[in-house]
Amino acid sequence: MTEINEEKHLLDVQNEYDEIIEDTNLKIKNLPNFYQNNYDKMLEEKERLISKINVLNKGKLKPYFARIDFENSENIKDVCYIGKVGVMNYDNKIITVDWRAPIASLYYDSNIGNASYISPEGKVDGKLLAKRQYEIEDGKLLSYNDVDTVSNDELLKPYLGVSADNRLKNIVSTIQSEQNQIIRKPLKHNLIIQGVAGSGKTTVALHRIAYLVYNNRDIYKSNQYMVIGPNKFFVNYISSILPDLDVNGVSQYDLPDFAEDYLKEKLNVQNSLDIEEDKVKDIYPYYVTSMEFKDNIDKYFNEYRKNLIPNEDLYFKNFKILDYQTIKDTYLSVNDNTHKNLKVKVDKTISILSNIIEEKQDIILQNILKIALLKNPSKEEIKERELLKKELNLKGSNILKNYFKKLIKNPFKIYSDIIKKDNYLKEKGYSNNEKAKQILKKDLSIEDLTPLMYINYKLYGAGDFTKYRHVVIDEAQDYNVFTFYVLKKIMNKSTFSIYGDLAQSLYSYKSIKNWEELLKPVFDEKCEIMNLKKSYRTTIEIMNEANKINNLLNYLKAEPVIRHGEKVKYIDYSNDLKTLLKQNIKDLKEKKDNFQKFRIFIWHLLYTKLFN
Repeated sequence: MTEINEEKHLLDVQNEYDEIIEDTNLKIKNLPNFYQNNYDKMLEEKERLISKINVLNKGKLKPYFARIDFENSENIKDVCYIGKVGVMNYDNKIITVDWRAPIASLYYDSNIGNASYISPEGKVDGKLLAKRQYEIEDGKLLSYNDVDTVSNDELLKPYLGVSADNRLKNIVSTIQSEQNQIIRKPLKHNLIIQGVAGSGKTTVALHRIAYLVYNNRDIYKSNQYMVIGPNKFFVNYISSILPDLDVNGVSQYDLPDFAEDYLKEKLNVQNSLDIEEDKVKDIYPYYVTSMEFKDNIDKYFNEYRKNLIPNEDLYFKNFKILDYQTIKDTYLSVNDNTHKNLKVKVDKTISILSNIIEEKQDIILQNILKIALLKNPSKEEIKERELLKKELNLKGSNILKNYFKKLIKNPFKIYSDIIKKDNYLKEKGYSNNEKAKQILKKDLSIEDLTPLMYINYKLYGAGDFTKYRHVVIDEAQDYNVFTFYVLKKIMNKSTFSIYGDLAQSLYSYKSIKNWEELLKPVFDEKCEIMNLKKSYRTTIEIMNEANKINNLLNYLKAEPVIRHGEKVKYIDYSNDLKTLLKQNIKDLKEKKDNFQKFRIFIWHLLYTKLFN
């Protein structure tokens, strides 16, 4: 390892940061001179530079967490200090290397000795000469350790005892090889991650977004990425974390908010956690989230599309300009395979019929005006003819649009019709008519969102959601195949990273049972299932007990890491559940981090449902 005075090096790096901050502030002051005639561009650049200063000020307190010495096959040696963000001074000298940079993968994945990494130019072979980990707090170097192997669990100990918030913010310095393999998968890959409790699924998910944004920044903008979480609390939580990972502008939703945005409707949706005990036994939520129900929607649309054209001719000024058969034949001639949603098919039909009207324009005008096409028409006749011609050109397509508009139902009406007529629900004695009325009022259960979005997709397509290039779904074990299918249809140009734990499913009546169920219908087999087996959060004693249940359910067994705790005790609270819940809420309130706040929210919800 190259000998460097580490205390002096840290001070030098901090001084470099200060110089860059000072230079950036000067740039901000001079922006009006550079953008005299482009105020909007100046504001955009100012915002970027202010963000850079904020990152540098925060990073100065802990500019790096690791160092690697690497010598390539041409005997060129690099000493890289790895931090949360990469920093380069105005002389293009690299001060710190971003953890997401290709060369930084050596720190996470390689042992000392022969090693390689993949750069944009291809594979780089060489030798990893040294790896060092630093503990820096508030701008002071507390300690450093040399590391020989890929994973040294002892190095994790200082991070495992801290709050969940701080664990998440420090994970870039403790990313393990199995986590790093997932984070650094290229954008083109669809992934399903089965992760045991405490394996860092959420942290890996967010760091994967950060990695993809950084490494594809020249191709895609950060607003072309999306995170879908299980509830609004989770979405607020990640909103506070992503900026700390140098990521801004990523779209963040829970499923109800996503549905509202896609449907462009304000919905009254029952909270997914506000679940009645007997709902599990109710056939409706299970049925409408099944692929069987998806097939029934397809059957409805097959008939609906065929019979969309009524037995009506099209009139303009009381004159028939198109007969019913021409309209129907044109509509049926538009290829369903290339015009998959109804709006696109209708728009194409209108375009063709508008051309037919234009070709017949002279005949139409002659019949409406009831005059012959004279060689020498009067000025009044010419004027009348031109006005009518202009009106026909302006209104021709509008007449067609109105003709079809009356025929296309909105998604709520279609969903209501399907529920009303559904034979399966009738056979089970379900109150179809009452539910159909609720749907028309937009009074919905969480399970109604998937079929509604699918119906909207069949009507109008993906809309603006085709812009997305990667979607992360966390706590995905509580979704079903139909929901994944619909999300993939709507974000049809996007790849997906799906994170969950089948052993933590909340809803037996609709949750997915096996990740392999998604491979064919959703991803056409173009998806990889990966596992996170190590549990960093839970003690060995608790995890060993949990593994007994995992074993009975044929789920992935967790591999606990390092942490020992108290021996597990079993206490019978069957006669005093109220006391147990109250005690859990009280204990958790003493904790300060956001993850504990989320757990308090869940416990309060359970307590309210059972005892209020």
